[in-house]
Amino acid sequence: MNALRRLSITWQLTLLFLFALGLIASCATASVVQSFRLEMAAKQARVLAIDDAAKSIVEYYVTQAQSGAITTAAAQREALNAIGALRYDGQNYVFVYTDDGTVLAHYNKSLIGTNRLNATDADGKAYLPAMLQAAQAGKVYFQHYRFPRTEGGMPEPKLSAMVGIPEWGWALGTGVYVNSVYAAFTDHIEELAAIFVPLLALYLAGSLFACRQISAMLQELSRAMRRLAGGELETKIPCMDRTDELGTMAAALASFRENAGQKRQLEAEAESARRAAESMRLTREQDEARQAAEQADVMRRLGVGLGRLAEGDLVSHLDTTFPAAYEKLRGDFNAALSQLQETMQSIGENAFGVRRGASEMMRAADDLAKRTEHQAAALEQTAAALSSVTGTVKQTASDAEAALKVVNATHDGAARSGVVMREAVSAMSEIETSSRQIGNIIGVIDEIAFQTNLLALNAGVEAARAGDAGRGFAVVATEVRALAQRSAAAAKEIKSLISTSGTQVQTGVRLVGETGAALEHIVDQVSALNKMVGGIAHSAQHQATGLAEVNTAMEQMDQTTQQNAGMVQQATAASHALSSEAEMLEALLSRFDIGATEPLRQTAPPRPAPVAAPAPRPIPVKSPVKSSNLAGSFKKMPVNDDDWDEF
Repeated sequence: MNALRRLSITWQLTLLFLFALGLIASCATASVVQSFRLEMAAKQARVLAIDDAAKSIVEYYVTQAQSGAITTAAAQREALNAIGALRYDGQNYVFVYTDDGTVLAHYNKSLIGTNRLNATDADGKAYLPAMLQAAQAGKVYFQHYRFPRTEGGMPEPKLSAMVGIPEWGWALGTGVYVNSVYAAFTDHIEELAAIFVPLLALYLAGSLFACRQISAMLQELSRAMRRLAGGELETKIPCMDRTDELGTMAAALASFRENAGQKRQLEAEAESARRAAESMRLTREQDEARQAAEQADVMRRLGVGLGRLAEGDLVSHLDTTFPAAYEKLRGDFNAALSQLQETMQSIGENAFGVRRGASEMMRAADDLAKRTEHQAAALEQTAAALSSVTGTVKQTASDAEAALKVVNATHDGAARSGVVMREAVSAMSEIETSSRQIGNIIGVIDEIAFQTNLLALNAGVEAARAGDAGRGFAVVATEVRALAQRSAAAAKEIKSLISTSGTQVQTGVRLVGETGAALEHIVDQVSALNKMVGGIAHSAQHQATGLAEVNTAMEQMDQTTQQNAGMVQQATAASHALSSEAEMLEALLSRFDIGATEPLRQTAPPRPAPVAAPAPRPIPVKSPVKSSNLAGSFKKMPVNDDDWDEF
């Protein structure tokens, strides 16, 4: 495109005319080629029609052979005779080859039986393989080659095609000479040349004349344009009397000449306006420079204030007055700084209060942990005592059953029965003694539950004082109080059972005494004695059942104590974490100069060292509670009742 623009209009018009000439020649050539293709297509259709006709003859004999009407050899022989006799358009014929190129039928009898697979035409082209391959594949291939009409004649262009007979492995075909097609193609070209050559000559002559005329007028307009561009506004413009495009260009050039005169006048006016605008610009630049200086000073002082703020100074304000346009900015900065200072002071005071409350919570949690450890030791001692009582009661029941068997066994065992009675009296005395001991232990448990309840109540009060920070600890204190109340109720129930057991033991002692006194009447009162011993066994069984329930209650109390220890440990850890976070917040606030209030400058009370809560023990399943190393260690630490007074 760029190369075309560099050419003159004369050459551009010449190229346009030549392009039109080439387009006409291309259309004529396409017409000739299409005519040639149509003629060749007609020849191909004729060859294909003859091949189909010959194939139908062979297929008839193939059908006869397949039906058994004649033998295959006879059918092939008859088919070859029929094909060999075919002639059309004078001397044109049909030929038959095997798939390997052996001639079966041909107008030249000397070729029958020879292999022509590699035979070539006058130009050395092997024309047969391509047609055989297409026929074997069930397709049609039109082969163009040159072949003489007669033996020793001149080679002429020929078109052939073959179709396959797959049942016998044959390929038959025919060919036609296409001299007439090429001759018609040549005649068509000559006719078109006779018509278009004179027309093209006239077209070229007219085109050259038009190009020269247009080029001459354009050159005159170009010279006029150059003079006008040089400032010669009086130049005469050619082609003003024309009504075509050149006349339009001349009118436009005349308008340009008028506009050029007006432009000179406008340039003079523009120069005057430019000078006035330059004066206004200088004034405006001076105002802008003054404003820029004020703005730079404001930004410098504001930057100093922001720098102090970045260093943590919340006390220093911007005291120097700003220009009127920026005074509001100074006021907003000072107001924001004051608000930030007040906020930081409030945060510092709150952080101090949180740290103080956390310290109180830590002391309370540590004290509660110690008391929980004492309670765990007492529970383990009680569990050991209950295990001993349970064994004694089971032994009593076994002795009672043995006594019943002795009474039923023989009347002569009266003497031995007296011994058994004395042993029973001794055992009952031991049971009575154990019952009194259990009553004392239950009293201790009741006292522990009461003290735990008071401890939980005081812990709830302390949590309420702590506000939202102690809400979780208040929940833990409520749970501890509920568990203490359950422990007191269980202790009362155990005490009632022990009282009943003591009464039954006293009754047993009395009955055994009467039995010893009346031993001389043992023969007459065996039946009554049997009933009494049975009652003793029944009472012992009830005692064993009651002690088992007591043992179960003790296991539950032990589990509850372990849960209390875990909750106390969580509360202690939470209070320590809260205190650490409060200290971190105060450390962050210390980076700022906020004119700290008195609470922030005070030294925080010393934080007690955290006391590790006892590790949770595995919960026993359906077995008496056994003493552990933890309980043993607490046995060596006597409980001081005075410790409860501080609540």
